[in-house]
Order: sequence, then C-alpha cells, then structure tokens
Amino acid sequence: MSSLPAQLPSDREGVKPDDDESQSISHPKDSALHGGGMSETTQPGEAEACKDKLWAFISTVQNSEDGKCFDMLGSDGVWRVLHWLPTPPDRPTGVEVYDAKPMSPEMIKLYLDRLPWRQEVEDRFRGVDGRLVPQEQWIHPPPGIIPPMGTKNERLEEMRKSREERMQLEQKVERGEISKKALGPACNGVQSDYDLRPR
Repeated sequence: MSSLPAQLPSDREGVKPDDDESQSISHPKDSALHGGGMSETTQPGEAEACKDKLWAFISTVQNSEDGKCFDMLGSDGVWRVLHWLPTPPDRPTGVEVYDAKPMSPEMIKLYLDRLPWRQEVEDRFRGVDGRLVPQEQWIHPPPGIIPPMGTKNERLEEMRKSREERMQLEQKVERGEISKKALGPACNGVQSDYDLRPR
C-alpha cells in the first residue's frame, strides 16, 4: 500500500505503506469537528465511547470470505475494503473494492485521531465529507483515490523492517535505555487531535 505511514490494526491482511504522500490512508474497519470530538478535554469514558463508535462503523463494512483484504480511507472520505487480486509476488498487486461506506467528518476525525498528527493529512481531509460522494464512486472510485499497491515482495520487506524496528525499540525499553513512551500509545489509542474544520 503506497500511502501514508499510518495503519489501523485489523484482522484483515495489512501492509505498512511508505511516505509517498498519496491520497489515501490504508489499514488492515453531526460533526464532532465543529466543537466536539476527541481533544485534550475528552474524558476517558468519552474516548472509549468514541472508539466504540468508530469500531461500530467499521464493523458494518463487509469482508471477503477469504480474508485477503484490507481497509482504506480514501481522500474522498469513503472507507473501503479492498480485496487483493491474484498477482505474481514481484509484480504490482491489483486490488478491487469489495465493500465501501462513506464517512462523516466526525468519523473521519475519530479515525485520524488514532494516527500520528501530520499537517499534510490534516490539510488533505479538511472539510471532507464522504457522504457527499456519489454512490457509484464508492465501489468505482475515480483515478488517484486508490494508490498503486506495489509488489507483495515489497510489502513483506516493509513489514519485516517494521517488526525488526519494533523489536529493537522493545529491547531498548527492557534494558532501560529509553522510556516506554518511545513505543507510542497503546494499540488504537488517541494520538492526535486533528482539526478538520473548513478554513
């Protein structure tokens, strides 16, 4: 997945993207942007409710029976489940949209707040409302919404490097060389406070 370096953990097959700043965020499932959402004033119970709301949304999108799929938030604000197509491991992998559902600005923010903050991501999703995307584009998005996937070999190498880096960090924490904070927040924990209000 050549997209932003942020993943939402999923039971679906996932891949760590690179930093080419493409138009989507990939992952192996009313607007709080205007005065609400998760911020430094969000109470623990509220954060848990927001997490539940996000997972409730993601769970409404269908997975393929074979499990060879991953989730992606397109720059158009539509959450898609993409299914890998059979491709030789040294060729760019094809994908097809298996299922899709538009996200409101509130849901986009709930999702993005679980990722590290980046200005280009905030700019890209500012004012985006997936509910405004025509339904035929949910399954058949225009060019540029789904970035090229690269090869399976490339993705496996990226995952290997990522696991190796994580193991090295964990070993440094165990030896007391660095703080546990270097490992980042707990899985799916709130990491940022995106401001996606139109300017």
